[in-house]
Amino acid sequence: MFDVIIENGLVIDGTGSPGKAFDVGIEKDKIKAVGDLANAEASKRIDAVGMVVAPGFIDIHTHSELELMADGRGLSMLHQGVTTNVTGNCGMSLAPISDISRRPVQLSLAVDSYGIEWDWYSFADWLDALRSCPIAINVVPLVGHGSIRATAMGFDDRIPTDLEMQAMERLTYESMEAGAFGISTGLVYPPGIYSRTPELAALARVVAEFDGIYASHIRGEASTLLDAVAEAVHIGKASGAKVEISHHKAAGRPNWGKVQESFALIETGAKTHDITYDIYPYEAGNAGLGQLLPPWSHVGGTEVLLKRLHSKPERERIYHDIIHGCPGWDNFFPIDWADIQLASIASQTNRWMESKSVADVAGKLNLDPVELVMDLVLEEENQVSMVNFVMSTEDIEFLITKSLAMIGSDGRAVSPDGPTAGGHPHPRYYGTFARILSKYVRERRLLTLEEAVHKMTGMAGAKLNLTGRGLIQTGFFADITIFDPLTVSDCATYAKPHQTAIGVKWVLVNGQIALAGGVPTSKMGGRVLSNIGS
Repeated sequence: MFDVIIENGLVIDGTGSPGKAFDVGIEKDKIKAVGDLANAEASKRIDAVGMVVAPGFIDIHTHSELELMADGRGLSMLHQGVTTNVTGNCGMSLAPISDISRRPVQLSLAVDSYGIEWDWYSFADWLDALRSCPIAINVVPLVGHGSIRATAMGFDDRIPTDLEMQAMERLTYESMEAGAFGISTGLVYPPGIYSRTPELAALARVVAEFDGIYASHIRGEASTLLDAVAEAVHIGKASGAKVEISHHKAAGRPNWGKVQESFALIETGAKTHDITYDIYPYEAGNAGLGQLLPPWSHVGGTEVLLKRLHSKPERERIYHDIIHGCPGWDNFFPIDWADIQLASIASQTNRWMESKSVADVAGKLNLDPVELVMDLVLEEENQVSMVNFVMSTEDIEFLITKSLAMIGSDGRAVSPDGPTAGGHPHPRYYGTFARILSKYVRERRLLTLEEAVHKMTGMAGAKLNLTGRGLIQTGFFADITIFDPLTVSDCATYAKPHQTAIGVKWVLVNGQIALAGGVPTSKMGGRVLSNIGS
């Protein structure tokens, strides 16, 4: 007697093997049988005729921590078939923090806290807070190097003292011991941008003790891309930690095509070490608008940055560097302001600018675009995000087909009818996985269904050591996605991003039906997973 039997579907199990016409039997939170279950009894039968039955998709790169605490439904992810989010990427996690680092870390995230009280300190404390929130999808937490560094030594641009280094190693160890799956870095953002390679390698060694991953938003994705990839490879080999290069790309028209060289570096490194990367299928990225200001202006944190923007001499220096760059700063110069779209703005006063380009808003206000950017960062206390069109289609297609590539949205689990649906976010929040299946499998035929599903499931599960997840096999957890391969599509656009994907019909998370016939249920079957045993 099964709780659920999924019958008549094409099972693509996540290994990359060809799909087979099997039934899947589920009891409680586990897959109990895969095969011919026509004569078995079940409390519920799901007819998957004409559909693909796949493991629930694992989004290996998200920033969903606050969003899931505020609204655990995560509909933008569920409608794509995503059952697991890896959080805490790009160097900033919600913990560990201290009374001194709490406000700077909050401001550095450049997102709404949705009224959530940050009343935790350690990573274990934060995980307890997250576990108290009902969630519809699973969470795989990473600890952010930037949060660790800010807590140990603030936002200073310097090498840590021996005591500060010891503090960072201790915070990393405690976070891994609490259940983190690895450490993430954001080496283009403060305070991660101020770190040096030996510091990162030392923390990655701690992670390696737990067989965790070193997930890196590398030090440069534009003119210094190759050096940045080489650094990530070196850190992995020097520390023993598995490497995941986040949202791999070449940013800025002058750098397009460099991904062939960067991939060669990754491929060579992967011959002797576990090195992979993730990618999203869009030509635009998404970050805080403050990223367009030079690194030195952020030293000391956001509050010091705002003071600098009030100072005429320092503001003039910032203006100069935004246009011309400065030593040690890798950005996509020269900036085309028509390619920078304002995404989410904190205040109601300036919210009319959302979804418009910096060039358009500056023209409407008769302002210099650089002055507009500085004004917005100052007025909004750096709580402004942007969508920046900096990648080429050819680069994406080259990278996405490689065997070392996984899929990560770099998005957030939001719901279009809830408190997390503000602003004009990147459409990848709602469309990444459906877009892979529609554009790159069905239309462009750059990937087979089996290859795409493997990148979204089994490959990610193995990388993260997700015991019993990522495959459709007997004994595995019943995280399952059922979709129509002929109709699955993304609907979100840059102009109208809050539109859920179509074609995903059923989603089960730990055996509970979260999406039934394309309609969300009230089931909150998600779990906070742990590197030390889920």
